[in-house]
Amino acid sequence: MKFSYNWLKELVPFKESPEALAEFLTMRAFEVESIEKKGGDTVLDIKLLPNRVSDASGHLGMAREIAALKNFKVQNPKSKQISKSKIQTKNLLQVTIENPDDCLRYTGRVMTDIAVGPSPKWLRERLKTCGLQSINNIVDAANYVMLETGQPLHAFDLDRLNNGRPGRKNIAVRRAKKGEQIETLDKKMYALTPDILLITDGDTPLAIAGIKGGMASGITERTRTIVLESANFDPMRARIASQTLLLKTDASYRFEHGMDPNETMAAVNRLAELIRQLAGGNIAGGAVDAYPKKVIARKILFSVSGANCLLGTDLDRAFYQKAFARIGCTVAPKSGDALFVTPPIIRRDLAIPEDLIEEAGRILGYENIAPRLPELTAIPARRNDERHWEDRVRDYAVGAGFIESMLYAFTSDRELGQFFVDPVTAPELENPLSPETRYLVPRVLIKYATSAVENLRNFDAVKIFGVGKSFRNASKEKKQKTTGVDERRDLIFVLASKGAAGEHEFYEMKGVLDRLFETFGIADQWYDDALTTVEHVHAAKLFHPYRVAQIKIGDEQIGMMGEIHPAILDGLKSRARVVAAEINFDLLWKCAQDEVEFRPISKYPAVIRDIAAVVPESTKTETIQNVIERTAGELLIDTDLFDYFQDEEMRRAGIKNLAFHLTFQSPDRTLTDAEIEKLVTRVVSALEAQNWEVRK
Repeated sequence: MKFSYNWLKELVPFKESPEALAEFLTMRAFEVESIEKKGGDTVLDIKLLPNRVSDASGHLGMAREIAALKNFKVQNPKSKQISKSKIQTKNLLQVTIENPDDCLRYTGRVMTDIAVGPSPKWLRERLKTCGLQSINNIVDAANYVMLETGQPLHAFDLDRLNNGRPGRKNIAVRRAKKGEQIETLDKKMYALTPDILLITDGDTPLAIAGIKGGMASGITERTRTIVLESANFDPMRARIASQTLLLKTDASYRFEHGMDPNETMAAVNRLAELIRQLAGGNIAGGAVDAYPKKVIARKILFSVSGANCLLGTDLDRAFYQKAFARIGCTVAPKSGDALFVTPPIIRRDLAIPEDLIEEAGRILGYENIAPRLPELTAIPARRNDERHWEDRVRDYAVGAGFIESMLYAFTSDRELGQFFVDPVTAPELENPLSPETRYLVPRVLIKYATSAVENLRNFDAVKIFGVGKSFRNASKEKKQKTTGVDERRDLIFVLASKGAAGEHEFYEMKGVLDRLFETFGIADQWYDDALTTVEHVHAAKLFHPYRVAQIKIGDEQIGMMGEIHPAILDGLKSRARVVAAEINFDLLWKCAQDEVEFRPISKYPAVIRDIAAVVPESTKTETIQNVIERTAGELLIDTDLFDYFQDEEMRRAGIKNLAFHLTFQSPDRTLTDAEIEKLVTRVVSALEAQNWEVRK
């Protein structure tokens, strides 16, 4: 919005140059977007905040802002007393408002014997500075007072109302009727809707309320008697009309943001006196003032200590009282450090104590507030255990070389078919965006396996992980209606490498999981490769039938790990074997412990020996490990399964070959070959005692 520097200087005795004033306003009130020289004046283009249009859209309002910040007094324009006339406005004009919510106040004055003509040079130049064209002395005066006070005003030709019939004229504020039209002062026709508010003489539309006047009552050179309108229209009505008609004016901009209805009388009196100076004539006595619901000032309970706490200051009560008085508030002390503050109604932005605190900070100057850390009692938030362990998983997995993937929880018939998953187990969306998002994924592992295969087309190796939700219908019978959806959060690890047979990835995954459990303080995990018939049925569709194991903690199964079934990988056209682990994350984190026992790392070297045992196919890995660890004693610090072998001949014979790394280390000495050999021999004897064939 454009403001005249010279005009502001007439109202407030500041000494700053236009550039200095622009910087001051930008830092303390409103951003000045540009400065432009125009003749002997300077135009400041100031960006008003929407909540400050009501009080700062006029030069007087901007002057009040500058005066408050600089502690000056505004030099209000000198106006002569409204001249008294024997003619009374109420005898010439009556006003009716159909709906008080549409028009909070309508104030009208009448002037007689005016002479319409061109405006003086000073008025034309001032309007031009602010971006308005000169029309005639009556219209120019209305625009000038709007620029001065912020209150939009309008003038009608009184004699043209009610089709020129003699007698008291009528002005009615009402909604448009269906099919009504109006020709505005710019000679454009507008079709009106019942949402649009009009100024009429009862029948004929005279103006679009708060936006633009009509030709039917416009001021002409023959006009001698005029009605001066100063009204307050509902912001929503003004906005609707402006948007519907695609018609924006200086008046509509102000009304859309809300104005103070208590300013209408002062503005119309100012306009009447200015027109008398410019066009002569007489001002009829009194005014017609329709004000159905009077708007009164609101009180705000303000706390000095609360304001100081928020601002980080130690200001006393006297400062706040003076600061609020400078912006036009009335202040009354209350008990303690409280104040009752009543802002002027025109300051519609002041509604709560925080608004007043902001004003106090602006008047003090934010640059004058010393930086200080807030004094708060630090109460840590209660730990979310689930989130805590999820973060621990991320830290561990990233450290282990995995990349987190967050994948969509939707799937399709095609993808479910690739993994041999019955769609009846998957919750179906009522309104999917596409066939690819028809279902919620019943086993989030399939999304990660698919992602790994796709990434293998561009990378030689893939290591991804994630915590995602699996959704399954609670009832899984095809002919039975579902009874709800079961949700489960699964932790998924997937790894694959091109250019190798892929057998070692299974054991690499086991090592990844072992270290994860160790990180979580879980010591009783084990892997059960002896699946029951039911477990085989569920696992065989997704995992390789002979490269799969249950992941257990104690006696509870928490997941599965294994190589993705070759038939699935063939269907996906995978370029390598893919190994995956699927763990019920909710069960995992509930078993986790933050307290972990740490032992110092021995400074003496460790010695590794390999040993393999050919055992019956039903023998659990844990059973073999237990025999080894019981026999080897305390010097054995780790037993790690690193190879699993079973060819077709061994499968027919019902046996398998398991190979282990045995790590020996002493905390206080270097172990000799003789000691190691003695321990290994003891382990071999213990394994052979189980009727197992041992290979070293």
